[in-house]
Amino acid sequence: MKPLAIAVPLLLLAAESSAQMLEPPVGLYVGGAITQSKVDSGNFSSDDFDDIDDKDHGWKATLGYRFNRNLGVEGSFIYFGESTAQSASMGGPFLAESRALTAYALGFVPLGPVDVFGKIGLGRVDAQGNVGSLEYDERQNKIAYGIGAQMRLNRFAVRAEYEKFDTDVIGDLDMISLGLTYTFGSR
Repeated sequence: MKPLAIAVPLLLLAAESSAQMLEPPVGLYVGGAITQSKVDSGNFSSDDFDDIDDKDHGWKATLGYRFNRNLGVEGSFIYFGESTAQSASMGGPFLAESRALTAYALGFVPLGPVDVFGKIGLGRVDAQGNVGSLEYDERQNKIAYGIGAQMRLNRFAVRAEYEKFDTDVIGDLDMISLGLTYTFGSR
C-alpha cells in the first residue's frame, strides 16, 4: 500500500505541473524576428523597368502585453527592406525602401503549447525612394492585419507570422516572419 500512497500524490503533482505548462504566460513580452517582404510590383509598369526585384529580407522588433490567455496588444517597428530595378525608359533606376510602426490588437486561441492568433490594427508606413529621376517620400496610416502561430517553451515562444499592409505609393506589402518572444509576466 505504501508505494500507492506515494505514487498518487506524485501523479497529481505531475498533472498539475503539466497543466500549468500548457497555460500561456500573461504580461509584458518582447520579441524580434527576421522577415521577408514582397512589394506588389504590379503598380509599376513592366515596360518602364527591367525585372523588378520585389522581395527583400528585413527585421522586426516587438513589444506587447498579453492580458489573459485570449487577448493582447502589440506594437512593432518593421524594416521591410528594398525593392529595386534597372530603368528601361524612366531616366534612372527604381528604388523603394520601406519601414513601419504598428499597433495591433491580438486574439489568441491556445491549443496546448501552441497559440494560433490573429491581429488587426494600424501601421504607419514610411516609403522612400525614386521612380526614375522622380523621388518620393510618403508616410501613410493604413489598416494592417495578420495571422500566425507560436510554440511556447515556458516563457519563450517561437513565432511564425504573415502580415499585410496596403499602401498607395508602393502597393501592397506582404510580409512573413520567423521570430522569438520572451514574456516577463506570470502564468
